[in-house]
Amino acid sequence: MKNYKRFLIINVLVFSLALQTGQACTTFSLAHDGQQVFGKNYDWHLDRGLMIINKRGVLKKAMPGTQKDPGRYAVWTSKYGSLTFNQYGREMPLGGINEAGLVVELMMLVGTKYPEPDARHAIKDLQWIQYQLDNFSRVEEVISSDAQLRILTYEEPGLHFLVADNTGNCAIIEFLDGKLNLHTQDTMTVKALANNTYAESREFLKMHKGFGGQFPIAKGESSLIRFIYTAKMLKSYNPLVQKSIVDYAFDILANVSQSSTKWSIVYDQQSLRVYLRTSLNQKIRYVDLNSLNFSCAIPVKVLDITADLSGNIGNEFYEYSRQINLDLIRYAIKGTSFMRNMPEQFIDQRAKYPESTYCAE
Repeated sequence: MKNYKRFLIINVLVFSLALQTGQACTTFSLAHDGQQVFGKNYDWHLDRGLMIINKRGVLKKAMPGTQKDPGRYAVWTSKYGSLTFNQYGREMPLGGINEAGLVVELMMLVGTKYPEPDARHAIKDLQWIQYQLDNFSRVEEVISSDAQLRILTYEEPGLHFLVADNTGNCAIIEFLDGKLNLHTQDTMTVKALANNTYAESREFLKMHKGFGGQFPIAKGESSLIRFIYTAKMLKSYNPLVQKSIVDYAFDILANVSQSSTKWSIVYDQQSLRVYLRTSLNQKIRYVDLNSLNFSCAIPVKVLDITADLSGNIGNEFYEYSRQINLDLIRYAIKGTSFMRNMPEQFIDQRAKYPESTYCAE
């Protein structure tokens, strides 16, 4: 009981800190009979965002951070096309999937400490996601990239990541005390993540019925409670008596949603379909990556994530422009407490940044 109370106190502290920024996301990976899906609730205080079709064959240099870093910035050419969800500008996704079926998603983690500058190439936290989607198809490759790549030391807020590929492999990537903290499939009791470290979440889960403990599992909005309720629903999935795996994934997201849940996303990693619903449009719609043109020879296209659409929305994308990017970045930065004092010059530079990339095909 003493340990349980201690975990609850930690959970309250973490949740209260998350509420200060409005961010408390939940993610999970679920597999059955060769089908692999990945679910994400984006819990934040801002609704607007773009779905962006990112191209293969594009040469990029990482965007510099707001504080000077002595290291070299990463340079790469995208190997895979991807579909991402962006709120803080093009090339700075909150998550997404590439044409190889790799999914990378973020959640806030209080207590994150990124590495100090060293010989590795540097990159911003959100662009780290784009780098992984641009370059890799497997979880093992994402993990191995840590030998050459580091997130800039002073990025905020702290983040951790759930990564999954279409073979069913999954990993949690955290940065604690300036070092990579990794959980792979071998050590993952549950393929889920919220806003506590995975180690804290796993220990809390062990205290509950069905996972070795005595306490009942109930619903709630705090990080640890959302984690254990997600774990319960993942364990309870029975395809013989329940709906499709995609529909069940949306059920999980609905059961751990909050008043701040803005986007609910389900990635079908085998069929390469992305399903979503938003707080402003509850109709489930989808994009089929197989129908998208990832050639960098044609312009990048985007779609307002809150648009009043339904069904297959793949043909609704329209051509990207700097003004679209600028409007979104200004909306997001001015609406985010720890960023709103950024000078207009920074906003303009961020909006122009995609023009520094070019098609190398």
